[in-house]
Amino acid sequence: MNIFERAKLMDIQEKDLEQILDWRNRRLIRNVMYSSDIISMDQHLQWFEKLQNSEMNISKIFYFDQVPYGVLNIKEIDKIHQKCEWGFFIGEDNAPKGIGTILGFTSLNYIFKELLLRKLSAQVLSINERSAIFHEKLGFVQEGMLRQHIKKEDTYLDILLYRLFKEEWEEHSIKIQKIIEGRYL
Repeated sequence: MNIFERAKLMDIQEKDLEQILDWRNRRLIRNVMYSSDIISMDQHLQWFEKLQNSEMNISKIFYFDQVPYGVLNIKEIDKIHQKCEWGFFIGEDNAPKGIGTILGFTSLNYIFKELLLRKLSAQVLSINERSAIFHEKLGFVQEGMLRQHIKKEDTYLDILLYRLFKEEWEEHSIKIQKIIEGRYL
């Protein structure tokens, strides 16, 4: 089985909710989200319930070799203009090196090839340098900044705005595929 067949995005089931909540409430993940608040199980269940009835939002759990490692969130799906926003995280502390790149590759192929969207946007907190570098590695271009947009711990933070078009991904995905294959094959 090749590396890409070992990666899967699966619909979130009730059995996954406790694991996802544990990941999302970890300090490392909370600190780079808009809200750093700890999420209660009741709030999490409300999110899941809304997700079940949403045509504009999709969340998937990311598996590699049948082990869950993280979450993909797609929001603000606009079928008329063929665009959306995304967010993601790797929740497992013992995730193999490079698993984020596989999550990104798998997710971008899903967004552009299965959902047939043409533009993907991302918002990255200015303090999340790893995410900014990651987006650029995947071919995203920074197209703006929201200055002092959110307040975290008495500090106003900028939000970096990124975008990736389908045709850019089609070209750039070849490079990312070679990086992944070179690392895992």
